[in-house]
Amino acid sequence: MAANGTLEKSINLAVSLPLRDVLRLFGFDVRMTRETDVSIHDPGGRTVHERKVSDMHNRLALYESADIVIAIHQNHFSVSKYNGAQVFYATSVPEGKALAASIQQRIITLLQPDNNRVIKPANNGIYLLSHTTKTAVLVECGFLSNPEECDKLNSPLYRQQLALAIADGCVNYLEKGGAGFAPQNKDNL
Repeated sequence: MAANGTLEKSINLAVSLPLRDVLRLFGFDVRMTRETDVSIHDPGGRTVHERKVSDMHNRLALYESADIVIAIHQNHFSVSKYNGAQVFYATSVPEGKALAASIQQRIITLLQPDNNRVIKPANNGIYLLSHTTKTAVLVECGFLSNPEECDKLNSPLYRQQLALAIADGCVNYLEKGGAGFAPQNKDNL
């Protein structure tokens, strides 16, 4: 949670929903892990830990049914000076690195020209990326711990611009033949 009370889960959903809409306009079959503020754990979970583990396993199953996975998150650090989006990629599929690079480049070009962050491979601490067999990335859209960036992330216009930049990065990746997809022309996307 940000100092001003902003919840990561709220920003994640507020970026993910416009991203879904933009990708659908491009003709993608988009499936969301959630479209409202709910956990996707199995109903039998009695403890918070059981529900969390169940939620992660169900998310992983959804990842495995996809061709490409884009997870949206927000960063937070104990020092407020850090800012900028950064994309992490699953190392299990080499294409993840290319997708991450394309998204990171579009965010920098379209929204954050001073961002010098580089893409990074996901470590074992990012459970879903370290366990999927699919082309998958995690987009840390910004730092909730940075007051200026948190203000931007609370702006509907900025979130829409962020969704457009992420979608553009995905389309750019696919136009270059990513994930075995090589359209005849841009109209086929």
